[in-house]
Amino acid sequence: MKKLFGICTIVLILSFMTYIPVLAEDDDWKTTPEITHVYELSKEKIYLEWEGKADLYRINVDGKDVKTVKINNASIEVKSGSHTITIVPIKLQSKKANTQIELNITNYAGGSIDLGALGVDPKDILQGNQSKPYKFNYNVNPIMNAVPTVNGAYTDFDNRVLLTITDKYDADVYYVTVKSGKDIIRMHFDTSSEDAASLISKQNAKVTITLDPEYLKKNGWLIPELNEKYGFSVKLGKWPVNIIDNSKEPPTVLESKESKYFDYTPYAAWKNAPDITYASQTADGTITLKWEHDDNSLGCEYKIVSSDKVLMVNKGAKEVGKTSNKEFTVKDLMNGKHAFAVIPVLKNEEGFSSDNQTIEVVNNWVVAPTLECSLKENKQVLLKWEAPQGVDNYHIKVSAGSGSLLRFVNMDYKKYKEFDVEANPGEMEYTFTYDQNIESEDGVRLKFEIYATRKTEKGEDQKSATSSQTIVVN
Repeated sequence: MKKLFGICTIVLILSFMTYIPVLAEDDDWKTTPEITHVYELSKEKIYLEWEGKADLYRINVDGKDVKTVKINNASIEVKSGSHTITIVPIKLQSKKANTQIELNITNYAGGSIDLGALGVDPKDILQGNQSKPYKFNYNVNPIMNAVPTVNGAYTDFDNRVLLTITDKYDADVYYVTVKSGKDIIRMHFDTSSEDAASLISKQNAKVTITLDPEYLKKNGWLIPELNEKYGFSVKLGKWPVNIIDNSKEPPTVLESKESKYFDYTPYAAWKNAPDITYASQTADGTITLKWEHDDNSLGCEYKIVSSDKVLMVNKGAKEVGKTSNKEFTVKDLMNGKHAFAVIPVLKNEEGFSSDNQTIEVVNNWVVAPTLECSLKENKQVLLKWEAPQGVDNYHIKVSAGSGSLLRFVNMDYKKYKEFDVEANPGEMEYTFTYDQNIESEDGVRLKFEIYATRKTEKGEDQKSATSSQTIVVN
């Protein structure tokens, strides 16, 4: 084995020795190199390319020789800041180089040659016309420190998952990683590809990427399925820019950091939550809801539910109705705050609920009537109050009290009569007649209590707050 290795080494050394005599014999090799490409390869590493006719070139950065190559390009490491690059064509004189030192096979295969390691005496090196010094400022492309964000995901009616991300760098390539259980699949969407570009929608910094099943299948990537849980992350990629002529340089890609995973379970698109666009009181005890929802003409119904909240804690939801329209009216609500949501339903399967919308209901009729009482002749009391719209009847309860202290203290009342008066919107009057036996030497106090009543569409009773007024009968 050692013998074979020795033979190979000798062959390589002889190959290099036989290479020297065929170097250019005329003066073309002295031609001044012209730098044509300078762009970033990765963090703190740039790529150089130039035109020239020499067989070897020495690269000088900021006055220091950093590399000798036998091709017309190289990658070099630089720090942020200002730099000056010079390309120097060189030629070995025809005398034989000292080949007693072992050839650096790895560097040779990469195009870079350590002439000192080959024992080449600097006196044996001829120098041609160096390039014009090229001055430039280098800063790490900010995309390489960026951390993108997956803002959301949804499923369209073709069962395609759409990812929305934030991209402030106008990326040229988007890398999407899909995690399914322990499996991790990385896919990419290159804007220079017609197929991929058609799946990328950009609106300022908001980017939507469509994971189209046909495109994924064509590339042998995972196709997300409905009702299966996945994690999605993204990386941004940007082609470096040649600072010589400001042109982009694919296929090299400068990559950002990877976003956090966004967990999402694809589902049928009709299940998307409706968006309530209008929720307001439109009459006493009546509120109207309107919403938007795309069911792709599948014929969804919509269930309207009211949320029962106590101290901001959701205690459950009660169905108040269903409709095939995108508008619903809820009636017969009492004063207070009411929360409603809308849920799409298709073939008895429910989708996702909209956000709760809270509406404060204020009914005029619920306020306690303002009652006025005045004595009339013939044992009568005239009652007056204002009746708003929406009231069916007013319920009046009359109580009588006795005792010498009744002029000063309300006490010892007993129900005397109770009755209903039909409501008519506007100012109402009712004359109440009391009996002879209600009078006494010490006086009798009559207490009138009144509240409004109405029937809901479902036949349930509702009543307003109660007010009371008293009057002394002698």
